[in-house]
Amino acid sequence: MTVSIVSRRFVQVQAFRVPLLKPFLRAPTPTTHNNNNGMARALFATQGGATSSNTDSTSQSSSATKILQPPPARREEDRVVVAGVAPPDWPKDVPRQSDYSPHQLLPSTGVPDPYGWMRDDARTNQEVLDHLKAENAFAEQLTQHLEPLRKTLYQEMLSSIQETDYTLPRPKRNYYLYARTFEGKSYNMYCRAPRKDTNDPTKDVLDHSIEWDGTAESPILPHEQIMLDVNELAKDKDYCAVGTVASSPSEQLLAYTVDFKGDEQCGLYVQNLETKQVVDHDPNLFMYGHVEWGKDDGTIFYLKLDDTLRPFQVYRRNIGDKDTDKQDELLFEEKDEMYFTSIGKTLDGKYLFIETSSTETSEVWYLDLEDPSATLQCIAKRRFKVLYDVEHRNGQWWITSNVEVTPNMRLFTAPAKANRETEWQLVVDPSTTKPLFDGGYERALHSVSTFSNHVVAEGREGGMPRVWILSMDTNSDNNNKLVKFDALEFPEAAHDVGLSSHFEFDIDKIVVAYDSLITPLQHLEISLDNAADAGALAERTVLKEKAVPGYDKELYDCDRIMVPSRDGKTEIPVNLVYRREDMEAHKAHGKPLHTHLYGYGSYGCVLLLLSSFWFPTGKVSLQVRDSFDSYLQHFNFIITGHAWRLPLVRHV
Repeated sequence: MTVSIVSRRFVQVQAFRVPLLKPFLRAPTPTTHNNNNGMARALFATQGGATSSNTDSTSQSSSATKILQPPPARREEDRVVVAGVAPPDWPKDVPRQSDYSPHQLLPSTGVPDPYGWMRDDARTNQEVLDHLKAENAFAEQLTQHLEPLRKTLYQEMLSSIQETDYTLPRPKRNYYLYARTFEGKSYNMYCRAPRKDTNDPTKDVLDHSIEWDGTAESPILPHEQIMLDVNELAKDKDYCAVGTVASSPSEQLLAYTVDFKGDEQCGLYVQNLETKQVVDHDPNLFMYGHVEWGKDDGTIFYLKLDDTLRPFQVYRRNIGDKDTDKQDELLFEEKDEMYFTSIGKTLDGKYLFIETSSTETSEVWYLDLEDPSATLQCIAKRRFKVLYDVEHRNGQWWITSNVEVTPNMRLFTAPAKANRETEWQLVVDPSTTKPLFDGGYERALHSVSTFSNHVVAEGREGGMPRVWILSMDTNSDNNNKLVKFDALEFPEAAHDVGLSSHFEFDIDKIVVAYDSLITPLQHLEISLDNAADAGALAERTVLKEKAVPGYDKELYDCDRIMVPSRDGKTEIPVNLVYRREDMEAHKAHGKPLHTHLYGYGSYGCVLLLLSSFWFPTGKVSLQVRDSFDSYLQHFNFIITGHAWRLPLVRHV
């Protein structure tokens, strides 16, 4: 019997034959059996599925209409996956359940897994590769009549994308950082430019608008420097995916990680930005794609992956160390396969955070980067089904957590010291003394970002994305006292908004990314001090708007309505986008409106939110096609927060 064993991490499946398990496992009686061990011999069969071995009368029907048949896949009817309690003598290195889980597993049983043989992490099994090629050929033959339409739609969608473009330059120390894209090229080029005007060092180069002529040859900002051109990196490579691209604290070095195989394991390269010479690279070292610089150019922190590609170890690497025999220092290891490990650095540069988390439980450790002798400390030991995340500001932890099993996250502060979970204090609204985020259903908190005099929170309220600004008292010694709480407002009813990238802690303005079903992506600069004051909307500055060739916003409008569910109690948010002239004709003369119903949501995400922003650039061509009567209507079901999944978790 072939048995697949599944560890606590559901994607880890190892298939092999284990004779000692036979007495404890019983495969279900097969209802069908396919002894065809070969791949598809042909993509075509005659009407009725006849082959050369069919009856004479069928084989003689030379005029029978040919139809496509999918390639058959071999089944292993005796193959099972072991579920439930581990049988006696089960391998100890494949645990069935977390040690602290209070739930009793079902008796050991075998779940049919007839196609389990197809799993091939090495991508070398020729039988699997042949079957995939046959399926691709079948799909190609089945849809070949759609090729002209595919080409037409592709060209229309491509025409609405400005391929030669750039991302919004963002300040970091002495430079503006941004990426460029070019027509006909597949990868980014990462650039930087000095922040100070060379003609007048007292002025910032972005004190005035960007003057770019739109060509690939022209720089976006004066004295543009290429840090990394991924197009050059990818030359002669079958695959290329870049993870981190980060300049060092001195801005003289660049660290980047890149995967050349497609197996999600990256190599680390550190190069001198002036000479372009690689100063650190170990060809035998592979890691997760994200790395963090330490306090200076001498240290990089990175994550190693286990055999299932789970980030589980955090290492400290000394850059430029002459001692080639010296091993990188292991700082942290997560042995529980339910937990993934990640790293991050606080915006003020003081701490390195190491977070280890499962779907329902998390734990955060920190390392003081300003103290060379510091060791890892835990902020709060993991507690079953308690999630928490941490930021730092002015000697305080700012913590989002569902502790005490709240439907959504609450917001706490605590002294920036180890093991202070008993000192978490809810952050309250200074005008009402009630908790700003109480973990209830009305307001969902997702994350916070801390700055010198403000904290910015992101989440949802009424199902809509929200950004809130918490202002601290800057007129007293107690800079941790909250004095004002504001919500950013926007004119369009159906929109998305989120905080953009920020690399500096001491700022008085933030940049948010905003778009809607009719407004292309905009980056808006907003004052932190008067974001909600009268006239604040007019004072916002559009730093960059995504160019969408061929699109005229004035032709369209969008609305947000609430539709009652079948139980008559729950109201479901629905967003609509339409051509104004069609809606006017409908209201005036009852002209029918052709409707495209579109909706998806899972794990707290809506389909159009998976890429963070709503504006459907690729659907501009659909909005003007006759097949939709010059009309497109989107229905997007908006998840209101973390609470939606709790009943599902309890009943799984």
